[in-house]
Amino acid sequence: MTHTFSAGRRKYLHFVSALSLSLAATLSLSGTALAKEVPSKLIITAIPDDGDADRMRENFGALAKYLGDAVGLPVEYMHVENYAASVTALATGRAHIAWLGAVTTAQARMLMGDELTILGSRDIDKGFVSYFIANPSTNLTQITDLKELAKIAEGKSWSFTFGSKSSTSGHMMPRKFFTDQAEAPPEEVFRTVAYSGSHDVVMQMVADGTYDVGALNYASWDKATAELKDKAPIIYKTPSYTNYALTARADLGPELLAQLRTALLSLDSNNPNGAKVLQYLKAGRFVEADISEWQGYVDLLESGIDIGS
Repeated sequence: MTHTFSAGRRKYLHFVSALSLSLAATLSLSGTALAKEVPSKLIITAIPDDGDADRMRENFGALAKYLGDAVGLPVEYMHVENYAASVTALATGRAHIAWLGAVTTAQARMLMGDELTILGSRDIDKGFVSYFIANPSTNLTQITDLKELAKIAEGKSWSFTFGSKSSTSGHMMPRKFFTDQAEAPPEEVFRTVAYSGSHDVVMQMVADGTYDVGALNYASWDKATAELKDKAPIIYKTPSYTNYALTARADLGPELLAQLRTALLSLDSNNPNGAKVLQYLKAGRFVEADISEWQGYVDLLESGIDIGS
């Protein structure tokens, strides 16, 4: 099919421009370039894809403690309120390490260039999937593809929700798969298309009938209660794609970055904080990764793909 990218390209370039202005303003206020020496304390942040901020503070705090113990520096978790803020924090040096999804990793790459590096990803991030879920009132069951969903939805006045606009697994990839398969964007199929902000909120809102259909990452669905799963069953599983990464500023220096990578790849359930992190992130372990694995997302964003209004 032929895509029209002009509107999406303008929206995305506006986003990059806003982040670039934020970066420039930070450097201007400091009066100097960001410090190149090893900081006395490392700050780690993360995209807020969990609707429970306290749960994020607890579990990313455990990751911070684990990494700090491993490298002999205090590491502190800094919570941010939206996806763009996590990219801005890393790009401006307010954070040194960031847990990002594929879209936000690509956005950081576009802003930072070689100043962005990858510490590692989870074993599950090389074959990530999203789920489309539906409220039982729709009477939807397992479908073969999203063209079938679009056909069933004709004339139904159903509503649809993604998570955050900047989410890979809660928006960009589900949107891309839907548009490619249905040969129409979701806005042309559903009565309303909304952005609930996080995977957990998508699950809740589909379960309680606020929205008829939604998309979220599989790990968030898997960790939900049996009651919620019954109220928001899976109707479609997407093809797999690469997703999250633990990213860092390259100006931390090769020695500290090597220590952080070694610590991350060594993280296992024998360490209490390691066990907590792996359980929370639904991973068996962390594995090596390279920024080139996210280049496809950079290309997709630079193409001007429409990521929604």
